[in-house]
Amino acid sequence: MTPTLTGLMLVAAAAAVESFAQIFLKIGAAGGPGILMPPFRHHAMRLPAGTSGLLWLSLGILAYLAEIFLYTLALYFLDVSVAFPMGSLCFIGIALLSKWVLGETVGRTRWLGIGCILGGTILVAL
Repeated sequence: MTPTLTGLMLVAAAAAVESFAQIFLKIGAAGGPGILMPPFRHHAMRLPAGTSGLLWLSLGILAYLAEIFLYTLALYFLDVSVAFPMGSLCFIGIALLSKWVLGETVGRTRWLGIGCILGGTILVAL
């Protein structure tokens, strides 16, 4: 595997982890898993009562720490002028996760914007 491909994969992994961090923080800010869609809520409600909001906030912070580590490692392999724009992949992950996990509405205009972000990310990565 080439160093550039390694860096691109690390940035993609960092964006994925950042997407989950955002979802975890949203759940924590809402006070717990009550805002999750039913399939996810069923499993998440097994957490100890009273600790779920703080637990989700903690998970969000830990995910951000992991994202920082992955992104910093990616910078070893990539120019910052490539890595930074590729970080916008998290917008795609957040939109998908917020729709699937939280049941939020993502309209056509937002999907069009996300498509533009994806197109720009591909152009930067080439």
